[in-house]
Amino acid sequence: YVWLDAKQVPRSKTMTMTSRPSKVSDLRVWNYDGSSTEQAKAKAAAKSVERDPDEGLAPVKGFPSGKDAGAGALAKLKTFTKCVLAEYVWLDAKQVPRSKTMTMTSRPSKVSDLRVWNYDGSSTEQADGHNSEVLLKPRAIFNDPFRGPPHVLVMADCWNAWDDKPAIGNTRAECAANMTKYKQLDPWFGIEQEYTLMVPGKVGEKATVPLGFNKDGSAPAPQGPYYTSAGFGVAIGRPIADEHYTMCMEAGVKISGINAEVMPGQWEYQIGPCRGVEIGDHMTMARYIMLRVTEKHGVVCSIDPKPAEGDWNGAGCHTNFSTASMRAKGGYDVIIKICEAFGKVVKQHVQDYGEDNHKRLTGKHETCDINTFKYGVANRAASIRIPRDAEKDGRGYMEDRRPGANCDPYRVCNRIIITTGECMNQDIVAEGGAKHAAFVFIKPHAVYDKVKDLVKEKLAENGITIKSEGQIKAETIDKKKLIDVHYGAIAAKAVMMKPSELTVQEKAQKEFETQFGVAWSKVMEEGLVYNAMDAAKKLDITADELGEKYDQLKKGETIIKFGGGFYCGKVDGIYVINGFYMSMRGKFTAKGTSIYYYEVEWPADKLAWSDFRGKVLGGTDPATAPGSSLRNIVYSKWEELGLQAQPDTGDNGVHASASPFEALAERCNWLRASVGRDSFGKDWSQDPLVEFEGGKKSLFDLMEDLDDCSLLGIFRSLPNCSSSWCLALVSVVDGAGEEFGGGEQECPWWWLGPGWQEPPDNLPRLMQQDGLCTWCASATMADEKRVDPATGDAITFKELSAA
Repeated sequence: YVWLDAKQVPRSKTMTMTSRPSKVSDLRVWNYDGSSTEQAKAKAAAKSVERDPDEGLAPVKGFPSGKDAGAGALAKLKTFTKCVLAEYVWLDAKQVPRSKTMTMTSRPSKVSDLRVWNYDGSSTEQADGHNSEVLLKPRAIFNDPFRGPPHVLVMADCWNAWDDKPAIGNTRAECAANMTKYKQLDPWFGIEQEYTLMVPGKVGEKATVPLGFNKDGSAPAPQGPYYTSAGFGVAIGRPIADEHYTMCMEAGVKISGINAEVMPGQWEYQIGPCRGVEIGDHMTMARYIMLRVTEKHGVVCSIDPKPAEGDWNGAGCHTNFSTASMRAKGGYDVIIKICEAFGKVVKQHVQDYGEDNHKRLTGKHETCDINTFKYGVANRAASIRIPRDAEKDGRGYMEDRRPGANCDPYRVCNRIIITTGECMNQDIVAEGGAKHAAFVFIKPHAVYDKVKDLVKEKLAENGITIKSEGQIKAETIDKKKLIDVHYGAIAAKAVMMKPSELTVQEKAQKEFETQFGVAWSKVMEEGLVYNAMDAAKKLDITADELGEKYDQLKKGETIIKFGGGFYCGKVDGIYVINGFYMSMRGKFTAKGTSIYYYEVEWPADKLAWSDFRGKVLGGTDPATAPGSSLRNIVYSKWEELGLQAQPDTGDNGVHASASPFEALAERCNWLRASVGRDSFGKDWSQDPLVEFEGGKKSLFDLMEDLDDCSLLGIFRSLPNCSSSWCLALVSVVDGAGEEFGGGEQECPWWWLGPGWQEPPDNLPRLMQQDGLCTWCASATMADEKRVDPATGDAITFKELSAA
């Protein structure tokens, strides 16, 4: 774009467009900083198309593409002429780009085609000499604009080889985690990187003279004519800026524009819009490409925030930012809220905005001083500038002008998303009250990348935020008995408890003797009773084999039910407690398998827990679950998602907590969370006021001097607390609602206490409708009065169920 300034001098700046315009009306209105040319400015809102970080590179004719086969394959080649060079780029301890290049057997088409590499971290101040290996994990892939096709540049981050933790200087890891945490905000970033071309000094010494300054080192004419300029003596360094622009475009870096800046030899390029952590990857690669370009031109690229002393602007990295709610109708109010939030954490932001930034943020040039915070519309002297169009349209983005040119883009964007995320979460709490928190995991048979993507998309679609996520391997699950704790009483009887620790009621013992022709006490004395784990060892068979034998047992002949989740079956001459459990357990402990978990939360008033379970997750049987639910989608698209077999009621893809209380228990088990620090546990540990008998009462006061059974009555009587929490507590304490035999659940009312009649044998006790078994849900049951074992009151089953 070329225009005339206030003195009729031509100026110009360049933008990236999606297509070549054929007429003037194809072009969009742009803008610039008129204060540098004595004219006005208004920033325009950015538009973006999301780019998958693992998006494939196009194949190159004549060269193989796909996953690198490694050194073993290279050794078998007669010549390397059809091989591909991959230059890995990373940041050292001081955020300076480094690189090394490897030969690959084929051109990678996506990031997962690349292998993890390593380097000597002791030479980059990232490790000690006696333990110096640092790993390079590929994160983004670009075309190599210097060597040309089929070669590639690889953006990698650094991890300690000895503990697999982020290496010194790896700020990307934390940024990526927080971008995932606040993904539902859909953050977009655009960064304006200012840089100064310098005359080289002595090797190893810092360059101090900007390109275009007088040969004797004295300053040229004051700033003003250089910004967006054209012509000899004012547009100094254009060939370098243009070459860098072209190289970035060829590489696939999201460079959206360039222009000359206010000082001789000073330029700016803009990266973005980018979503999330991608902005740091593209910024880092753009900086690396600039270093490579300046090598052959014999100049130095400085990103010092104050490259020249005197009355010159410094060099910044103005960071433009927006979320989905800022870009939506009414987003201007959100922009103001976030600006206000930024003003409360000025120190934290400035600390993450670059070294020596105080030399630039003096209040004399381009923004207010480092200790002052203010925001304003079209105000270049403010800390945060809101574009005029954002005010006019009532939505848009904001520009944080404080980051220095040498800032770490990962740290800057990480700090921005943390402050914004916390601000938005406070709004959610203020507007919607409490938040639900659940534990979700993909079962071992379904742990594939496409399923992970599906789960994330479905959660985000329903306004559910992922607080943390990760893998738990089978070895850990087995060693720490995580799955055994998860399945509770069923697992305890099968794995943790010995037969001598089990209580078999007298009535059950008589039924055992009638069925098997031998007294329970007799088989116990003779050591013929085993829990499932010990039985498999005794019979020298696998867990699956024991499960298969147990499945063949017949009710009333070779297997008997003693109580809820308590079975005894005769297998090869011995009596086995809950033998079905071992095959269930084996699915979680088989070598090479794992679960992939998500710790999630959402506003309680936006999504009821029953809808979370019923509509988002789906019922136990994936075939009959709602078509839009996770379980049904995995069931319907199992081949497309990479599963080895179609899911069923046991292997139904995804598990999610049945209630807030169960979620607390699951986080304490799987994540080793502390009850006192857990969001839900903390709420109930801090003596909340609850509605009870017509008034608000202290929960702790209500519980004083009460035994367990009395406590259950209290919990059933709290009308305005989380009903699902109370119901789950009753279920957990009473031993009801436990999963067994393929993930099905027993009716939660089945074992509540005396006075509940047995249903006919042909009716299953499993949940069928409305969370009840067929018998409990039947009309003949609904109006019968029972004695609530917790309160002693007569109440119809319908009333109790509704309560």
